Amino acid sequence: MKPASTALLNLLATRQFFSADLYLFSLVGGGQLTYCGGDQNIIWNNITWTAGGTTGPYFDRKDNKAKCHWKVGVEVDTLVFDVLPGSSIVLGDPFLSAVRQGVFDGAEMTLYRAFMPTYGNVAAGTVIMFVGRVAEIDAGRSLATFSLNSHLELLNQNMPRNLYQSGCVNTLYDTTCTLNKANFAVNGSVAAGSTQSVVNATLSLASGYFDLGVIAFTSGANNGVSRTIKTYLQGSPGTASVILPLPVAPSAGDAFTIYPGCDKQQSTCQNKFNNLINFRGFPYVPENSTAV
Repeated sequence: MKPASTALLNLLATRQFFSADLYLFSLVGGGQLTYCGGDQNIIWNNITWTAGGTTGPYFDRKDNKAKCHWKVGVEVDTLVFDVLPGSSIVLGDPFLSAVRQGVFDGAEMTLYRAFMPTYGNVAAGTVIMFVGRVAEIDAGRSLATFSLNSHLELLNQNMPRNLYQSGCVNTLYDTTCTLNKANFAVNGSVAAGSTQSVVNATLSLASGYFDLGVIAFTSGANNGVSRTIKTYLQGSPGTASVILPLPVAPSAGDAFTIYPGCDKQQSTCQNKFNNLINFRGFPYVPENSTAV
């Protein structure tokens, strides 16, 4: 049973109301996107939920046979819907281009349904229809089909959780690693000549220090966007190549915060982070052929 306010229950009892779906995407790199499946924008919870209008995107669940799929127990609930992009823009790129660049990958999505006595009047509140993460997006030439799984998907883990392996089983900066991420933050600004895939910047750290780390922009067109770093080379300026292209090429002077990464090896833990006491890898476990 889904919770609803008394005012909403009374409205539903009249059987005379308007309804519209509200889509909230919380992106992995930071930031939120809010869309309305109705004909016009809706303002609710101090947020403007943008309807397709003349530009899109347009959300379609009526013609999609999958729709919401709920089951009793621990089986993963699913939601599938189609999006016609129109001429809409997401973080500076056309909608389908943003999808292909991974903007929505792993994003958390909450689907609300607003019930209104007159369109736009959401005083009675909303009902949460689905909460989950984007699992797969099938992007064609004219539309994108989103497939989402509920958070029960997180229970689908191999057991035992911790395995004997040469690399560390900790996640960098988590509670078992114990390192404070803020202590390793380095602030910088973008140098000229940067692209969506390569960020130029003059930093004092040696080549390789930020490999597998994260760069988070704090100003400019990419403000709030984070990307994983593939390789970092020191120079004048240095270059940080990101695994996933940025939505927009950063401009000279854009500010960012960059963090080092970890390849899970014992030498990295000791030499880069001086955290060998919390290293949880097993580099001296013999190979299978030796163990038997």
